[in-house]
Amino acid sequence: MPKKEKVHYHRNDVRLDMLGELGAEGRVKFTLRDALNLGYQYIRRRIDRASLNVVSIALGIAFLSTLLLTDSLYRAYALAGGERLGVEAYQYWLMFVALIVSVVGISNAMLIAVYERYKEIGTMKCLGALDRHILLLFLVESLVQGLVGGVLGFLLGILGAILSTGFTIGLSIIFTIPLVEFLTYFGGSTILSMLLSVVSTLYPAYRAAKLDPVEALSYEL
Repeated sequence: MPKKEKVHYHRNDVRLDMLGELGAEGRVKFTLRDALNLGYQYIRRRIDRASLNVVSIALGIAFLSTLLLTDSLYRAYALAGGERLGVEAYQYWLMFVALIVSVVGISNAMLIAVYERYKEIGTMKCLGALDRHILLLFLVESLVQGLVGGVLGFLLGILGAILSTGFTIGLSIIFTIPLVEFLTYFGGSTILSMLLSVVSTLYPAYRAAKLDPVEALSYEL
């Protein structure tokens, strides 16, 4: 039976623990937990860049949430006997453009992150990491950033809807919206933000996964 050895990789507070089976058919175990751990370490070390990604997706989701919640408040106001109001169609087009800009911004930021981590990726590959492991690492990072951005964006959207409608139809109308509707918007906004974050990371993650280890280790910024 081939022996197992545990490899520890320390670089700028990043730890990579992988079990490799020695022999002709080497295997590397890289679980979702490993990807979460490495992703968290990178986000903590590059909190400024991660914050830009989170803010970018949060602003797009905040715009979307504001429009959806505002429309719900207007409908609730009309059902209560008030004037029939609604969100203008052009505002949804502006929201769509904002989401596209967020996706482009995140994609550019993740590409820069790939360049900054060339040596790290090359070292991981030399230790036995496969293309799918690198891909998983970047996608997990994008999911975490998308989740945080989605939650933050929805909270900002609630604030925006209250400020845009509270002074015209009254703050009391907020309490007439069913909790299920709020939770539905929250879940939809969070899932959308995570999806947009993953989509914008697909190309940078693919580039990172296809890096040649020798080329990556010799790369200089």
